[in-house]
Amino acid sequence: MRSVSARIVAATATAGLVGLVGLVGLALARPAGAAGSSTTTTASTTTTTTPSLSTLSPQAAYAAALKAAGRQSVHFESELSQGGVTIEVSGDSGANSGAQTITVTRGNLREHVKAMVVGQTGYISANATALRYVVGLTSAQSSKYANKWLSFPTSNAGLAELVAGLENAQVANELQMTGPFSYGPTTTVHGQRVRAVRGYVTSETGSKVRVVLYLPVTGTPTPVQEVTNPGAPKGSSTIHGTVTLTDWGQQISQTAPSHAVALLKLSPPSTSGATSTTAG
Repeated sequence: MRSVSARIVAATATAGLVGLVGLVGLALARPAGAAGSSTTTTASTTTTTTPSLSTLSPQAAYAAALKAAGRQSVHFESELSQGGVTIEVSGDSGANSGAQTITVTRGNLREHVKAMVVGQTGYISANATALRYVVGLTSAQSSKYANKWLSFPTSNAGLAELVAGLENAQVANELQMTGPFSYGPTTTVHGQRVRAVRGYVTSETGSKVRVVLYLPVTGTPTPVQEVTNPGAPKGSSTIHGTVTLTDWGQQISQTAPSHAVALLKLSPPSTSGATSTTAG
């Protein structure tokens, strides 16, 4: 979720280009431990009890949210903005596959990047600019393979960042934040009553960036929305991001693109020429 766009943003911002420009990826800290739901066992039945947020500390509520997210599939819609550039991401995580589409807007200019993972193989389809400055292809290769599917093994650590967060087991890592934790007010997000849990992520410069995670007031505490730098005005020099999470537990199964070109035959395993980030 966050890590794919962070890598693309950081790489292209370094190149000083129009389109995927000007935003800063966040290097996120590991989440606190997961705990929260309790299980009661009798001789014949097992009952899971969902804790009420009113009985939990803010840190315990955050841990319960990570546990509730677990290994469930989820649909996500996110928007990240800074300095007149907006990145919109829409996608789905699945048990063994996932996909997302990234749209970047600056004025009248729009760019699209598609990323997918199926099993142990990742795929990316992007315009020439992203292929040149994110993946590290030559100018000639970027023009030739623009908007065509390129495949790579997810065992390649550098390239795997392009599809990080698209499988269920990775979802909790995409919700990472650190303390000190505190509660914010109860409010409504997309028609659902939620309680705000406040925390922080750490930027690449080492500064703390405020994050708010909204959890349902009642029922299973699967996250509803995450907001980075709440209150930052859109279009300002301050980074601002919102991720909305819906359809927890949906059934997702992506089909691998046909006739994909092996990326490692075009670019060295280190993706030389690309600028990487530690996000995700």
